[in-house]
Amino acid sequence: MKRIQKNAITASRPLTRRQLQAIQTKNKIYDTAIKVINKYGYENITVEDITNEAHVAKGSFYNYFPTKEALILYTFQQSDAIYEVVYAKVCNEPFLTQISDFIRLSYEQYEKRGKGIIKAIISNYFSYQEFNFYGNDRSLIKCLTKIIQTGQKAGMVTNNMPSSQLVMPLLSTLIGVEVLWCMNTEPCSLSEMAVTVVMETVTGILNPEA
Repeated sequence: MKRIQKNAITASRPLTRRQLQAIQTKNKIYDTAIKVINKYGYENITVEDITNEAHVAKGSFYNYFPTKEALILYTFQQSDAIYEVVYAKVCNEPFLTQISDFIRLSYEQYEKRGKGIIKAIISNYFSYQEFNFYGNDRSLIKCLTKIIQTGQKAGMVTNNMPSSQLVMPLLSTLIGVEVLWCMNTEPCSLSEMAVTVVMETVTGILNPEA
């Protein structure tokens, strides 16, 4: 079983001690930021709050994150790494099992960050004109597209529309689940919610003749 790691770094040669320390420091700052955001809310904290909690110099933060907002973009990079590792793990499974396992395993990791950073992402969807949160270059879109194509090749998913279009209802479902999970005041599992609702959505794109 492949382990889902925080950094999807492939190196042709071993990292130096300095490089390893840099990765550790960046992860420490990011993990602390997530902790502080979950406790106080993204809008209510400053970079200094994060560095004080992490016991690092304020300048260290800016060595890795040019602004507080960069934490949001970095979260998407981390998510993409998770999606890619999970897809590699489930890509040989049958279509329905593959999409269910992909959503479950991905969102189990996503959920561990807590609601704070997800709320921050949702509230900043339209703040970054230069970054398309759900562009075709995102790993989530690429992985979902390949999963849909698996279903089409197996004759389980309709071929009346291209896979790129069939991904859209799944993506819309996932965004809605994230919003509802953040709004829910009762304890509930994001991954379980996502799997349940996505599999309901999948029924709408299945080949009726399969």
